[in-house]
Formats: sequence, C-alpha cells, structure tokens
Amino acid sequence: MPGYAASIVVIASLAASPALAHEFSTSYSVIRVDGPRAEIGFTISAVELHNGPTIDTDGDGEVTDAELEASIEIFSSALLDNYRVSLPGRDPVVPERTGYGFVAPNVVRLDYVYRFDGEATDLNVVSSLDTITQENHRHLLQIGEGAGMRHTVLDRDYPEVEIDYTMGIPLWVTVYEFVVLGVEHIVTGYDHLAFLVALLLATPTLLSLAKVVTAFTIGHSVTLALATLDVVVIPSRLIESLIALSIAYVAIENFLGRQFVHRWFVTFLFGLIHGFGFSNILREFVLTSGRLALSLFSFNAGVEIGQLAFVAVVFPLVWRLGRSRWKDRILPVASVTIMSLGFYWFVQRAIFG
Repeated sequence: MPGYAASIVVIASLAASPALAHEFSTSYSVIRVDGPRAEIGFTISAVELHNGPTIDTDGDGEVTDAELEASIEIFSSALLDNYRVSLPGRDPVVPERTGYGFVAPNVVRLDYVYRFDGEATDLNVVSSLDTITQENHRHLLQIGEGAGMRHTVLDRDYPEVEIDYTMGIPLWVTVYEFVVLGVEHIVTGYDHLAFLVALLLATPTLLSLAKVVTAFTIGHSVTLALATLDVVVIPSRLIESLIALSIAYVAIENFLGRQFVHRWFVTFLFGLIHGFGFSNILREFVLTSGRLALSLFSFNAGVEIGQLAFVAVVFPLVWRLGRSRWKDRILPVASVTIMSLGFYWFVQRAIFG
C-alpha cells in the first residue's frame, strides 16, 4: 500500500500545476512591408495574459465580445509594450491599430500599421511576451508572403531578431529554430512523456520498441501532412481530450496485465491524434505555403529527436526494472499513477477547457 500512497502524492503534485500537460503558450504575427509602411497581423489568446491585464473579467474562461470591447485599449497597450517593431537606429514609431476581432473562441486578431520615416528594408522585432503570458511562451513570426516568406521563433532565450527584409530570414535559421521548437514541445509535454512511459513499461524487447516508435512516427506524420494541407482540421480541445484518454487506456492495459489491441496499433492511433496537436501550434500561418511545410516538418523532426532521446534514456531503465524483483510492485503503482493523470487531464480539458 505504500506504493499506492506514493502514486497519490505524485498525482496531487502534478495536478496542482495546470501548466504541466502541453500548456504551450503561443502567439503569432505576420509582417508585410510596402516601402515605409509595415502592416502587422497579431494573433494571441485573450486568456493567456496571466501576468497582464485581465480580459476575461467574469473569470468564466470565455472572453465575450463585450469583454473584449471594454478592455481592447489596455489589451492592445500590453501587447505593444511587449512586442516592438522598429527600424534599426531610428526612433520608435507608435503604430495605428486598424482592426481587431475574434478568429476563434478566445483567440483575438489585432491589426496594426507602422508608418516609418524611411524605407523599411531592415526591421528589428523584439518580444518580451513571456513576461505577461508564461515563461515558455513562443512567438511565431512570419516575414513576407508567398515563395519568399520566412518564419522564425522568438522566446525568452531568443527575444530579438533583425531582419533584412529584402533577404528575409535564412532558410537554415527557419529549419534550426523549428527543430528546437519540436524538441522543446516534447520536453515540456508531460502528457506525451507519460504516454511514452506507459508504453515502455510493457515493451519488453528492442523489436517491440522499434514497432512502437515507428507506428507513432507514421501516425503523426500522416496527420501533420493532412493538417499542413488544410485537408483535415479538428478542434484542439477534442484532440487534447483524446490524447488524455489514450494515456489512461494504455495505463489500464498495463495494470490489468493484458493488451486488448496490439500496442503498435494503439501507438499509431495516438500518433494520428497527436499529429493534429502539433499542427495546431502553427495554424495561424498560410497552410498552403511551402515555407510553412518546411517549418512544420522541421518541427516534426525536432519532435522525433526529442522522443528518441527520451526513449534512449528511459527504455534501458524500464527494461532493467522489468527484470528485477521490484517489477510486481513498480508496474501497478506506475500504471495507477499514469492512469489517474490521464483521467485528470481528460476532465480538465473536456469539461473545464
């Protein structure tokens, strides 16, 4: 019974922090330049400003038109204080807000125009949005449109980029930054890591491990491609809820000591679901763009690198424990813990959003 008590302690500690299960804080902007004029389309969730102004004034988790209208000035001011666009070596320019509105529940698009006193061939973009959202906030920045567009990521470690607008951002920078973003998504995705641990607990051989990893890779690659081409789009709330249920399902199988469906098939289905989750991060960009496809698949590569690194560390430990005298105690405790987390995350996502 002490093992089960320990599992309850772990569950309580994880449940106390709602940011642990893929709470990936993200915003987006698209910059278009025409001579001395720069147009910015900025997209962010209005309920993400944990350390900024309160937009959801009644605290029900949903920002209404009236709440947005009443707080648009402080909302816009907070964003512009932490997202700055300027010409290098020139005095800052105060932009004009040209429009705003919802593009999805709680997700607001704000449009701005910067009018500089010279040709905007070079731009400096700085983001400190992590100070008003959360530490892991990522701002996804698109420069230009069409074949010449580039993407980059601004975050706490890389808050600033200087752009030669005539050249854009080098291709290798886009690849590198989205690979890193993919790795970080796995490292901070505790629900995904919990699923991997659940799988590894009942993966006794290298052959079965290869089947599981391959099935997941194929699964999420298929749906990532479908989402990239805008063929299939599923609401993120549904996807995240299904991810949580898949975690609980695998843990239940482990606890009962039997598999109702082949593990490689369960993992393939999970990969299909999680691929949609990956694509949601970059949904605001133009999904038919070749540059976006490169960004998405670079992100996908980062996910694979992070996953394989985690498996390479954890699998030998699980394999060794599975052959120790502690196996009969460790497996049920770990399964109950992971199962409880899966159901907790499901309730949190499906019911409370």
